[in-house]
Amino acid sequence: MSNSKKKKKKNNHTSATSNVQAKKQTAVQTAKPAKAQNIETKQETVNTQAAVEKKEPVKVQTIENKQEPPHEFKDPRKVPPKEDLKIEDKLEFATMSRKERRAAKRKRLKETTEGMTLVQKLQYFLYAYKMEILLPLIVIIAISLIVVAFFRGNKPIALSYAVVNCEDLEALDTSVIEADYWNYYGFDDNYQFQKVLDLKYDPSISTNEASKDAESGNYIAFPTLCDENYYDIIITNKRGLEYLSESSIIHTLGEALPSDLYDIFTADYNDQITTSPAYTGKSAPYAINISDTDFAKKLNPGYNDVYICFPGVSEDNQKRVKQICNFIFDLGLEL
Repeated sequence: MSNSKKKKKKNNHTSATSNVQAKKQTAVQTAKPAKAQNIETKQETVNTQAAVEKKEPVKVQTIENKQEPPHEFKDPRKVPPKEDLKIEDKLEFATMSRKERRAAKRKRLKETTEGMTLVQKLQYFLYAYKMEILLPLIVIIAISLIVVAFFRGNKPIALSYAVVNCEDLEALDTSVIEADYWNYYGFDDNYQFQKVLDLKYDPSISTNEASKDAESGNYIAFPTLCDENYYDIIITNKRGLEYLSESSIIHTLGEALPSDLYDIFTADYNDQITTSPAYTGKSAPYAINISDTDFAKKLNPGYNDVYICFPGVSEDNQKRVKQICNFIFDLGLEL
C-alpha cells in the first residue's frame, strides 16, 4: 500500500513538472515572436540607414557631375592661332619690292579663284580686298563733303532770315522770298538763302517749354548768331517782338537801318514804326508793321499782326535790309 502511494505521488510530481515545463515552453514560444519582431524592426532600420548612406554618395556624385567646365571652354595656351592672320605671308611680302608684291598677290588671287564663276570671283575679291576698297572710298567721300561745305559756306547771301511763332509751317509760303524776291533782283545760282522757320518765342513761355515744339539746337544758337550779324531780318508777331526786344536779340531801327532808309521810314511810314519794351522796361522803336503788305499776306505766317525787325548791324546786313525793304514796300530805290 505504501508502494502504491509512492508511485502515485511520483506520477503526480512528474505530471506537475511536465505542466510547469509546458508553461515555460509556451511562454518562451510566446515571447519569441516579440523578440523576433524587435529584431526585424531593428534590421529594417539598419537596412534603411544603409540605403540612405548608399544613396547620398549618388547625389553628391550627381552634383559633382553638373559642375562641368563652361561650354566650349578652351585653354588659350592650346588654341592654335587663326589661319586668316597670314603672318607668314606678311613677312614674305615685307621682303618683296612693290612690283613683286603686286605680282604675288595677282598670282595668288588667280590660283584661289580658279574654277569660280564671275559672281563668285567678284564676291571673293570684295571680301578679300574690302579694306583696300573702303578706305580710299571713305577718304574720297569725306573730301567731297568738305569741299561742298566750303564752297556752299562761301557762296554770297541773298538774304538771311528767320520766322518766329509760325502757326503752320506747311502753310508758310517762303516762295515770296526765295522765288519772288530772288527774281526781283535777278540773283543767280551763286547766291544762297540762310533761314530758320520753327522758332517759338513768347514772354509768357520759357525757352525750355518752347523748344519742345522745335529743334532745341536752334534756340541755343539763334541769339549767338544774331549777335554775330548772321541774320538780316526776323519776321514775327507782337508777342515774339516783345520777347526779342526784351532779350536784346534785335536792335532799334536807328541802330540797324542805314541812315537813308531810316529817314524814309520816319518820314513816309511813321505810323507803321512799332515800339516794344527793351530789357530796361522802356519802349523803343524796334520794328515795322508789314501786316497790310502783299508780302506778308503771301508769306502767311499764321497771324495777322506781322512785323519785321532787325538783328544785324553790319554793312552787309544793312545792304540786304535795304534790298528786302525796297522789295516789300516798293520804294523804288536804285540799288
